[in-house]
Formats: sequence, structure tokens, C-alpha cells
Amino acid sequence: MQEKTNIQTSTLRVPKNILEKIKIYCRKAGKPVGEWVETAWKFIEKNDFDIYDKETTPFLPVPPDIEKERNQVEALCMLMSEFITAQKQIQLPAPELIAKAAEEKVRAEIRAEEQAKELQVLQEENDRLRDEIKALQEYKEKAHQELCRVRDEQKTIGKIKVNTEL
Repeated sequence: MQEKTNIQTSTLRVPKNILEKIKIYCRKAGKPVGEWVETAWKFIEKNDFDIYDKETTPFLPVPPDIEKERNQVEALCMLMSEFITAQKQIQLPAPELIAKAAEEKVRAEIRAEEQAKELQVLQEENDRLRDEIKALQEYKEKAHQELCRVRDEQKTIGKIKVNTEL
């Protein structure tokens, strides 16, 4: 750098927020803002960097070993991506199978509801028949008791007749 006494100075118009960022950076580096501007310009010239060219990116030489590592990482990423895609296809059933299974589930639920209704009707019929059987058994017992009473009564009447005839 040249001595400060020989440097002609000028003012650059920079938005305040950018100027603040530059000042903070320069304070951390322990350098004045003017030196930062000069160093930045030399960097741009040295690398033939056009900041207004939107189509090209700055070319900074990349060491061959880093380029090789970068290519290996990209190849590894591609292999991993292919592997993951293949695993997803193996693990996940086809959408048609999922849709078919959903339809079958709905049909099964409808069938289960219908069978539950049929079961309820059969249960009610079973309860009704049990009540009817119970009523018939009670009637049978009463009829049997009545039959026994009548039989016993006839035996008694028969004995009386037999006794009176003697």
C-alpha cells in the first residue's frame, strides 16, 4: 500500500447499512475502510471478475484434489439418491394397491355393519324364542300339575266308589 500522504481521497456513495457492514468487517480485521476498498478492487481485477455480468460466475481456481473430492461427493450423492428412490419404491405399495385396499376396507366396513344388524335381529329373535320356551315350560309344568291333581282326584273318587260298593 502507498503511504497515506500520497493518496488522493474521494467519497464513495454507499447505502448506510452496507457501509456499517464494511466498517464492522474492517474493525474486526484491524484495517481502515479505504484499504478494504483498495484490496477489494485489486481482488476483482486480479480474478477478472465482472460484478455486473449475471451469466458467469467468478472463476477462482480450485485445486485438483478438491475438484476430485467434489466429483466424488456428487457421485456419492447420486448413488444415495438412486438407492433411496429404489428403497421407497420397494417399501411403498403402488397407489393402485392403496386405492384398492381402501375400497375393500370400505366394503368390509359396510359388510360388518350389515352383519351387525343381522346379528342384532337374530339376537332379538333368540331372546323372543327363549321367552316363548320359558312360557311354554311354565304352561307345561302347570298342565302337568293339573293333570296330576286330576289323576289324584280320580283315584280318590274311585276309592270312594269302591268303598261304597262294598
